[in-house]
Amino acid sequence: MGIDYERIKNWPIPPITAAYTRNDTMRFARGVGAGMPGPLQAEDQKFLRDDAMLQALPMMAVVLNEGPMWTQDPATEIDWTQTIHAEECVTMYRPLAPEGELLAEYRIDEIYDKGRGKGALIYESRRLSQPGGTRVAELQIATFLRANGGFGGPSLISPKPHEIPSDRPPDEAIELLTPVGEAAIYALLPEFVDALKFAGQRDDQVMLRGACAFGIAGRGVLKLCCGNDPARLRKMKLRYAGPTFTGETVRIEVWHGDRGTASFQVRAVERNALVMKSGSVRFDA
Repeated sequence: MGIDYERIKNWPIPPITAAYTRNDTMRFARGVGAGMPGPLQAEDQKFLRDDAMLQALPMMAVVLNEGPMWTQDPATEIDWTQTIHAEECVTMYRPLAPEGELLAEYRIDEIYDKGRGKGALIYESRRLSQPGGTRVAELQIATFLRANGGFGGPSLISPKPHEIPSDRPPDEAIELLTPVGEAAIYALLPEFVDALKFAGQRDDQVMLRGACAFGIAGRGVLKLCCGNDPARLRKMKLRYAGPTFTGETVRIEVWHGDRGTASFQVRAVERNALVMKSGSVRFDA
């Protein structure tokens, strides 16, 4: 299924101004497992307390001002039922306020044609700023278009993944539970589950959105790299390696690098499955 490179590269996505509340901030925290039993339960309270001391998890930026899923527009000629969330990256310019209003501006960064039958990789960005123009965060998302390769785009080599140290075991690790039941507000919608046709989960499990998996990984990274201080996180990036489900344990493994940098990956403990890989993080040391 072909697409028009120039048309998609310049696809018009109008900016969105939207407000979020303290309840939204606490809801996101609960949705990525904050407050659940485990090693961070007590420290999570600053992300859940409805008072002047409430703090926002920086990973919440991935769900702010999301806008409509533009790839579902038939005019794009993208087969959205054959798309997979491939990468996530957040760059923080300042801490998220626990409530506020943000302007989001969108762009299509690049489309990499893997060839006929091999799919394509599309990178898009969302810049978040305060109404006065002060930058807050930038998100970059990569989506694998399984059915849209071979459209004849420019001969570009897609970015190489960050390399995790292979010469030593992780320096630190932490295990966290994924949300279940009503707390699993970022469970994948049924139409996407059906489209992916993934049959590996138990009957009592639901696949989680990438935004949720990213948030859970970020909670582990914040603890191991930033002393659980959200103001210290500058950039976090990863590639998805497989689905994450409700009601399982994930193990965030961290390799410390040069001052203010680290690498990480995430495993589903019960399945012994790598679910996030090629993770990198920059932070204030």
